Amino acid sequence: MISASSPFWRAGFRPFFTAGALYALIVLSLWVLILAGIIDYETHIARSLIHGHEMIYGFGVAAIAGFILTAMPNWTNTAPLAGKPLIALFSLWLFGRLSLWAGTSLPYNFLATIDLLFLPVLAIYTAKILIKTGNKRNLMLPGIFMILAIFNLCFYLSDSGVVPHSSRTVLEAAISLLILLITIIGGRIIPAFTRNALAAQGKSVDIAAPGKLSILCIIGTAIMMIGDLFVADNWPYLFAYFCALLAGLHLARLYFWKGWMTLSDPLLWAMHIAYLWIPIGLTLKAYGFLAYGYFWESALHALTAGAIGTMILVVTVRAGLGHTGSILKTNLYLTTALYALTFSAIFRVIQPFIESELSEQLLYLSSLFWVIAFGLYLLNFIPLMGRPRLDGKPG
Repeated sequence: MISASSPFWRAGFRPFFTAGALYALIVLSLWVLILAGIIDYETHIARSLIHGHEMIYGFGVAAIAGFILTAMPNWTNTAPLAGKPLIALFSLWLFGRLSLWAGTSLPYNFLATIDLLFLPVLAIYTAKILIKTGNKRNLMLPGIFMILAIFNLCFYLSDSGVVPHSSRTVLEAAISLLILLITIIGGRIIPAFTRNALAAQGKSVDIAAPGKLSILCIIGTAIMMIGDLFVADNWPYLFAYFCALLAGLHLARLYFWKGWMTLSDPLLWAMHIAYLWIPIGLTLKAYGFLAYGYFWESALHALTAGAIGTMILVVTVRAGLGHTGSILKTNLYLTTALYALTFSAIFRVIQPFIESELSEQLLYLSSLFWVIAFGLYLLNFIPLMGRPRLDGKPG
């Protein structure tokens, strides 16, 4: 057990980024072993749903928590959550993960209760700090956490008849909520980082997308999340056309950020690639509803492995470097990780189009590149996470 006084517990990014990356690697490996029939696993929840649930509420939520807990002290000029309080919060996330993989050894209601604790506690803590410091701009974040928590509750209630949606539908809405978060936060950091980097190269370029276009992207993505729950199953064609229109709006927004000028910097082009997966995923989502009447697997993974996975990796790399006092530049490990994750997403999105034996091989190849990406991330950051900042600053 790492001591509460260890540098590992000085800021939220240290335990949550480390555990999130490790969990991303473990969960996908387990999922592939289950698919291949190498291991058998008895559970209260369908195996495919556990895979989807844990990529969102395990991997995704860990990255979000680490980012917010680390960025919030800068926004509010307050001390970061550290030491025993951070250990307590992290333990809630960890116990939720362990309960899900305990299989049928735990009662269903008990494991659900354990898993439901983390997000409301995180929402209450962040709301308290933001309200106390008058930081109104970021008050939507605890709201998003609570909506994500409500979706998690609905996931567990879906089979009981209390919620009129399937577990899969609830997870699809949760994915759209994470895409909304990327739309909001990505809309702040991608153009800002791009502008600063180009300015450092002596290039004065207008990066900003029109404000009305950004608002339309945010509102449209929020409407899509609602549509996942109440429109998609009943009016699939209408929902498909809406997703196609929204894809065009996101692509237009991305165009204004001029990502083609960032190809020399992996920390920048990876952010643009992550956002590019949104219009790609929405286009495939529209196609899936027109052709098959549901959220097609290729679209699902363009938005998850592509947009969410890539954005998480590049943000955790960038934040990890900055907050450990390292030079804000990738090395061979991290650059390879960003390329590997891009290939992982590409292979996973292409795989449903293939009907030959190559389809299964693409699935395993995608999984291998995913493991390589997060394995290289861990090789680079594990030595840094347990040490004080290299520049001697707190955190």
